Formats: sequence, C-alpha cells, structure tokens
Amino acid sequence: MRKNDLYLAILSLLFFSTFALGQTIELDLETARNIALENNLQYKLAKEAVNKSTAQVTEARGGMLPSMSAFSQYQRAWELPTVIFDDPFSGGKIEFKMGTAHSLVYGLSFQQPLYVGGAIWSGYQMAKSGQAIALAQLDATEQNVLLQVTSAYYGLLFSKSVVNVMEQALETAKENLDQVNKIKSVGQASDFDVLRAEVQVANLEPGLISTKNNTKIAESQLLMLLGMKNNNKVTPTDALQYQPHGFGDFSLEELYNRAMQNRADIKIMDEQKRIMQKRVSLARSALLPSIMFGTNYQYQGQRDDFSFTQDDFFNSFNSTLSFSLPLFTGFKTTGKIQQAKAGVRESDYQIEALYNAVQIEVETAYLAINEKEQAVATQDKIIDQAEEALRLARLRYAEGVSTQLDVMNSEGALNQARMNYQQSLFDYNIAIAQLKKAINEL
Repeated sequence: MRKNDLYLAILSLLFFSTFALGQTIELDLETARNIALENNLQYKLAKEAVNKSTAQVTEARGGMLPSMSAFSQYQRAWELPTVIFDDPFSGGKIEFKMGTAHSLVYGLSFQQPLYVGGAIWSGYQMAKSGQAIALAQLDATEQNVLLQVTSAYYGLLFSKSVVNVMEQALETAKENLDQVNKIKSVGQASDFDVLRAEVQVANLEPGLISTKNNTKIAESQLLMLLGMKNNNKVTPTDALQYQPHGFGDFSLEELYNRAMQNRADIKIMDEQKRIMQKRVSLARSALLPSIMFGTNYQYQGQRDDFSFTQDDFFNSFNSTLSFSLPLFTGFKTTGKIQQAKAGVRESDYQIEALYNAVQIEVETAYLAINEKEQAVATQDKIIDQAEEALRLARLRYAEGVSTQLDVMNSEGALNQARMNYQQSLFDYNIAIAQLKKAINEL
C-alpha cells in the first residue's frame, strides 16, 4: 500500500496545475512514480476493489449478528368470516361473525442464528480471504505501474543519451571535415577525401533528426503513463548512469525466498486456496442441522370502526427456537462437496506451477543483472580504446601515413562504442527494475 496519501495528493495537484499550462516540467523518477500511482486508472480500479471487498467483509460479519426490526400491519376486513357450531341446548346451529372490521398490529422482532452448520462463519472467512486478495491485487497493480513508469522513464533517458551520441558523432565528423580541408589547403589531401568527409557529415544529419523524433515518442509514452497531456514537455533530472544494484550480497536462494514472502500473486494463490477449503466447509454445512432463535413483542388492537384508543391494544410476547435437519437433497450437496474438493486440488497444482515460474523469473532477472553489469564495464573500456584509436588515426592521417578511410572507420567505431555503452546502461537499469519487481520490492 502507498503511504503519505496527503502528500501525494498535494503533489499531484501542484503538478497538474502546471501541466494544464503546457509548460516544461522537470521530473525525477520518484516523482514520476508517485504521479503515475495517483492517476493510473488500473490502480484506481484496484483501490475500489479493496473498498468493495471491505464492504463484503462487513456484510458477511453481519450474518453472525442478531437482526432486529420493527413491524406494523393494518387489516381491513370487508366481510368478516362466519363461525358455525352446534348448540348443545337447542340442538340447532349457532352462527356468529369472528373478528372486527379494523385490525392494527405493531411491534418488534428479534432474530439470531445460533447454528447453521458453520455456513455463516465459512462465508465470513471467504470474505476475509477476498479482502486479502484485493489487497494483494492492489500491490501487484502498483508493481506493474511502477515497472511501466520506470521503463518509460529510462527509455526517455536512453533516447536523450542517443541524441547526445549522435550530436557528438556529427561534431566529430565536422571536426574531421575541417581537418581534411586544412590538409587539402596545403596540398596534402585530395578532393576525394574532402568529398568523403562531407558525405560522412551529410549521412549523420538524418540520423540525428530520427533520434530526436524517437525522443519525442518516448516522452509522449511517459506523459501517457503519467496521465499528462502531450502539450506538456518533460525534462528528466536524472541521468542514465551506472549505480551499484545492491544485490551482490544476496544469493539466488535468498532472493527466491524474498520473492516467496513478498510476491502478490503468491499471496493471491494462497488466499484462493483458503477460499476453496472454505467452500468445502460451506458445502458440508448443507448436511448439518440449523438452529434459529426468534422473539416477537407486539401490540394488537381491533375495532369495528377506526377510532382506536390505548385501551383497544393488547400486548403479546413470544419466543421461538426452531430446528431443522436436511434428510435428503438428491445428492446435490454431495456433488457440491466433490466440486469444492477438486477446487482445492487445483489450487495446489496452480501454487506449485507458480512457485516454479517465480523461481525462473528471479533467476533470469538475477543473471541478467550480472550480464548487463559486465557489459557496462566492458563498453566503458571500449570507449576509451575507440577514442584513442581515433586520435591516432587522425594523427597518422595528418602525417600522411594513413588514409581518410581509416579516420572514418575509427569515427564509426567510436560512435558505435558510445551507442553500445548507452544501450548497456539502459539494459542494466531495466534489469535492476525487473529483479526488484520479481521480488516485489520495486
């Protein structure tokens, strides 16, 4: 569950008051995550599901408590019933009208179930499990939203870093063109070398435009996840960089155990199994007796006209204890019990399959972090090597012992190394986010 709801609400209000103006917003990853949780529709739906499940628990609890109601009834007899019985004195028949034209009853009724075979308690426990499932689903939805926003935020950082790489590549190509022109001015370079350097510059310019367009797309995707309009612009305050992931001190088994304890889908499966077990108890309750207690206290008045007075009403007070036991239900209850037991066995198989899937997911994410971390270190070294290779190629070309093709090849190798480094940083940060989600700690 998210904390500091008041802080998030104020933060969201401040941001949206600015968003409405279509301004450029400076945004870090944590703020982006908070805004997404405030405005994501799936997360809001999951919150309402929790509220609904809480109300269902209250409803189920009410089945165990007594119920009391007030009642009142008015009856108008348009024709009174006639009672006939033998007259022992005259040997004839005696007839008389029974009742009055107007009858008014009011009072209180109290009902309390004493025992219904455990049905009410089972229903209450099922509602509690349903509430736990809703809370776990809220947690799972939060993790999914955070992963989407984190991935989109890093995607925007990566797009911007690619733009920087392309701008560096274009600047490097222009520097090379300037060098070729200078060398040509002293008669040491050919027109072909100049043309080749100019083509190199021209080829990079469309690529730069394309990467800037990709950045706009990445920005729009992030805005959509944050619930912001496209007329706004986002300036990330973070940078795509290497930071220790903090999982080096944990073994794969320890991470797997943390996932088993924290994962929302595992909690959901456990609660679903409990519901299946309670359904067995609920089905069995149909074979058990039920005992109900009830009490009525009422006043009843009768008159031939509607001029009731207090003297016309007489009170009555009674209590009832009822007992019922089902004897035969056509094997319907037996069928329900068998279905519920099959549901429990299905839950066991599903939990086992989920455990295996979680173990594979954690292992895959853990190995991916180590792989991407090594790639970052390797690509960082390659950049240094490529920069030195370009420096030497330019020096050799200026001295006339190398060709312009060697310089351009060195430029291309450096650009590719820089691009690979940014890609490895993006993959590394995404791998960390995926492992955190795998253990439900994003």
